[in-house]
Amino acid sequence: MTASPVPTAPRLLLASASPSRRRILRSAGIDPLVHASAVDEDALEAAHPGASVRELVGILAEAKARAVADALTATHPAPLLPELADRGDGQAPRSLVLVACDSVLELDGEAVGKPHTADRTRALWARMAGTSPVLWSAHWAGLLTRETADAPWHLADHRASSAATTVHLASPTHAELEAYIATEEPFEVAGALTIDGLGGAFVTGIEGDHHNVIGLSLPLLRRMLMEMGLRWTDLWTSGTAAAAMTGAATPEAGGTARP
Repeated sequence: MTASPVPTAPRLLLASASPSRRRILRSAGIDPLVHASAVDEDALEAAHPGASVRELVGILAEAKARAVADALTATHPAPLLPELADRGDGQAPRSLVLVACDSVLELDGEAVGKPHTADRTRALWARMAGTSPVLWSAHWAGLLTRETADAPWHLADHRASSAATTVHLASPTHAELEAYIATEEPFEVAGALTIDGLGGAFVTGIEGDHHNVIGLSLPLLRRMLMEMGLRWTDLWTSGTAAAAMTGAATPEAGGTARP
């Protein structure tokens, strides 16, 4: 009987329930595993009142990554996700690329997170309409490995970095803003705006990587992985890569929150 081959390419584990980040990865040929962290972002932000916006997003991204990495270790021998289980066919991944991100808008030197409510969204847009704030997205990537399919995971290497993109905003009319608020789309996204959603019409231009505004910079993540000796194309998933080339839609998994 011929033994099943041992998989050598790592799987990417996204520590976020953000559908936008999953779409970015899928469009780049990567079908990620997904496990969102339970980090209280508001509490963590309140615990670092003196942090700059760039420092804050880095703190948040690392906290998300560490929470999922700890969960991977704590759940051994039971797998955190069914895809990580040893099914006896030799296909369970022996290495994972754990990726966590966080995005915060910088407006007049202040951090602007998720407004959560209609009143806060309205007040935020009163400040930022017609301006050019900066969207910071922090990225934390770690390589986790295990010797066998039923062995515990350990963190072999990691990198952290961030990217900034200037976003030039229009000035929505009162009716437009109220209609946008009524959709509740801006409530749970950094800066109360989604460039890849209903709010895209209120963006007149950007300076920098547009993927970064959506929440994950592909060029930055590739560079971070290369620094750890990983090849970007090894993360491509055959079916997802083929769908990305043909423009075919792939089903979304997970929830609708955007942490």
